[in-house]
Amino acid sequence: MTAAYGDAVPPAGPEPAPGVRMLFPRLSPDYEPPLSEAPAESPHLPAPTNPMAVARALLPAWQAHGTYTLRNWRGTWMRWRGPHWDEDDAAAMRADLYPRVEHATYTTTDRNGQDKTVDWAPTSAKIANLMEAMAAIVHLSADTEPPTWLAAPDREHEQRTIVACQNGLLDVTTRDLHPLTPVFFNRVSVPFDYDPQAPAPARWLAFLNAIWPDDPEAVQALQEWFGYILSGRTDLQKMLLIVGPMRSGKGTIARTLTALVGKRNMTGPTMSSLTTNFGLADLIGKSLAIVADARLPRQGAETIVERLLTISGEDAVTVDRKHKEPWSGRLPARFMLLSNELPAFRDSSGAIASRLLILTMTISNLGREDTTLEGDLAREMPGILNWALDGLDRLTTRGRLVEPTSSAEAVALLAAQVSPIRAFLDDWCHVDADAYVPKDDLYEAWRDWCRSEGRDYSGTKATFSRELFAAGVGIKESKRRIGGVRTPTYFGVRLDRPTPGPRWSG
Repeated sequence: MTAAYGDAVPPAGPEPAPGVRMLFPRLSPDYEPPLSEAPAESPHLPAPTNPMAVARALLPAWQAHGTYTLRNWRGTWMRWRGPHWDEDDAAAMRADLYPRVEHATYTTTDRNGQDKTVDWAPTSAKIANLMEAMAAIVHLSADTEPPTWLAAPDREHEQRTIVACQNGLLDVTTRDLHPLTPVFFNRVSVPFDYDPQAPAPARWLAFLNAIWPDDPEAVQALQEWFGYILSGRTDLQKMLLIVGPMRSGKGTIARTLTALVGKRNMTGPTMSSLTTNFGLADLIGKSLAIVADARLPRQGAETIVERLLTISGEDAVTVDRKHKEPWSGRLPARFMLLSNELPAFRDSSGAIASRLLILTMTISNLGREDTTLEGDLAREMPGILNWALDGLDRLTTRGRLVEPTSSAEAVALLAAQVSPIRAFLDDWCHVDADAYVPKDDLYEAWRDWCRSEGRDYSGTKATFSRELFAAGVGIKESKRRIGGVRTPTYFGVRLDRPTPGPRWSG
């Protein structure tokens, strides 16, 4: 959650925990009176024919120290809940507004020009006009990308990474805790308090050492991934793939990370759901997307790869939503894929393989499951939070996620599986700007390579050319006079194995 903050930010939040330095005075987040405590007297409002004036009269109920706790962003109502902002649908807004104007009155004039007081008498049309006016007043630009501050930042603290906890906004660089405030527009918060004195999560560390007994690099990579998810960052454009047998710990890791970020901030799409019209709707506002079974369906594999690349690449998308207007923006969800085997992705460019951080497991606890583990881990969450923050510190210093040495074989296998063309170029060719080879010769070599790899279908010459160029290694196509004949030729590559005829450059 990258944002900036300063002393100009209006404060809010509960009393600080012992030993935690608070930089602002306390402000209660109880900004909105429940309907059961609404004023008993009948409010006198502007006429319903002036919905903007009515909206201005009502909106102080959604303010804390002059800051709106209600916003309309990308066509959606957003309310500040203290640690985070949450989406409210139109039905919830209507249910809130009707009681507020149910007994209201306004002043009008009779036919004699005399003032008279009449009932405001809410109707669906009046409420709709009122909501439209309120939306205009509390409008938040569609360009706003949470997490961000809605007030001018203090440049001294610009671009700090903030993790919202139940007891405040944690600056992960300094470990200072700032009060909760509606000026910080964030959709994700940790569902428990930050406790700098929390004991080390002994049960969690023992679990990780059991699944990777001789692989501290894998534990460190996971620790940094946990920190990356906590931070809200997407700039590394990475997804995590954990491959291992049944009961190897994949699910426990996923559930622990879910508990860390909060269930409301996680969604569990399937690979198949990513191919459907509404398959991305559940990703809106979510920090984490866990695919519990990363096997690809028979249909739609190309769409899945395209969407994973788009989302992890921080590109804006338009998302269809049932019974709602389409939503446009950047989806903040980081994907975590779990599988018993390497997913059968296909991507000639090889981009999908480069986006994946791979962790492998080899130990299965099938029949030896520890039924007390997750209860113990739940009690260690404050310590796991601090453990993840330490991983984030290390990641921030290095600037990138690093795969453990134990994943090297899986990385190579996935790269060859994802883009057979690139594997062919690595195995039988040499990319060289000054080299060339006749198109027919390279295609025949490709077919031979496919047979040697047990691949049943090598494609046509046209698909071979298309995938060759998609590999992105600078190969070009033209004609060259070879043996007195103008021959279709690939430039920028040469074969490193014998092929029929001596017509390629050496």
